[in-house]
Amino acid sequence: MHASRITSQVPLFQSGPVPDTVHGARRATSDERTGSAGLHHAGRELTLALRRHDGPAVREWLQREPAAIGWRDEQGNTPLHTAIQSRCEPALINTLLAHRADPAIANRDGDNCMHLALGLRPTMPAVVQSLLDHGRWYGGGIGLGALGKPNRHGRSALELGRDVGGAPAPGHAAILPALEEALVDWMNGFRSSVLAAIEADDAAALRHLVTSADWSLDMPIKDGLDLLQLALRNKAPRVACALIDLAAAVDNRAVLEQAEPAMGMTPLMTAIALGADAPFARLLLHGVPVDARGPLGITALHLAAALGQLRAVQQLVAYGADPDVRDDAGTSPMMVAASDGYLDIVKSLRDAGGNINGRDTLGRTPLMYAHMSDQPPGFIFKIIVAGARTDMVDGKGATVRDYQLESNMRRVANGKSVCTIL
Repeated sequence: MHASRITSQVPLFQSGPVPDTVHGARRATSDERTGSAGLHHAGRELTLALRRHDGPAVREWLQREPAAIGWRDEQGNTPLHTAIQSRCEPALINTLLAHRADPAIANRDGDNCMHLALGLRPTMPAVVQSLLDHGRWYGGGIGLGALGKPNRHGRSALELGRDVGGAPAPGHAAILPALEEALVDWMNGFRSSVLAAIEADDAAALRHLVTSADWSLDMPIKDGLDLLQLALRNKAPRVACALIDLAAAVDNRAVLEQAEPAMGMTPLMTAIALGADAPFARLLLHGVPVDARGPLGITALHLAAALGQLRAVQQLVAYGADPDVRDDAGTSPMMVAASDGYLDIVKSLRDAGGNINGRDTLGRTPLMYAHMSDQPPGFIFKIIVAGARTDMVDGKGATVRDYQLESNMRRVANGKSVCTIL
């Protein structure tokens, strides 16, 4: 029988505060009866009995004060920590587990009970097996995920079960694979719960999951994407905003700024590309770099201009985006807007300081871009009125008129009206 894995979707999706131990309610009842001083005394006496390996005294104190099982000393150790540190026999460990001792609770050094058990030398495999088979793993919601959580020294319990060379410590060769399997099972359950929260756009559930499991927000969860990128792609704005706030609260800039591996899109770019207005605004509020480069050197402003998102363009500029920023080909957001016929964005960028007659690496201007995409005569006229010069020449010597003639040929072939401005 494996450990009770208190990591199923039902408890993980509970909202509200999580008790420090699984005995929160029982402790309150006991405290009312004996007072905190009584509980403190019982916890100390239970700990002393464990250090003496005094089984009868241990059972007597557990019967007299059941809540003492959750008592913690100045270092944050529970009686179960003390029993393992004192190398108590498995039968005594099992007595504590039968009284709902929680192996997942970590002390002030970040060591849970499996850290201590796997770190024992000489090893005590029977104790490790008891923790796995009979432990009710909760730890504030992390459950068996505690097996993979590093302590203050950056080492997980599973790592402590191996010697310096990486081989299982004597006696651990059989149990380590079972522990690794248990951690994988927990991870699969956690992932399923997280994906369900994202699909439902349930911010409260998602927040509870990642905080109770102490999940690293920049860790990939599916398809190489972290939680924020996954929430954005699944159009879960409430979850995305919650993740942004959580990342900002712990100053995890990687979550807020790093590009996803497949397309090289930052969260800000993904929010623009998918029209996620609330997460977009929240990212700006938390100070993400607005001119960060994506694929082919494009920026968030290029994307907003290409998609005709005037408000996003204005917000980006207001937060410091360069209105004349260039991609790897020297294309500016204004050229993109002119190519797609977004006159309001052309004017907005011009008013913000963008060059309406700027050139790309081939010497082409926004007006030339408008002709290349066969914009109608009305748009051509308006962009000229907005300040686009008609006497510009590209890097190969082609004039604006040449671009107009080529556009007219394509427009005639498609049965459209031609431009006769030049």
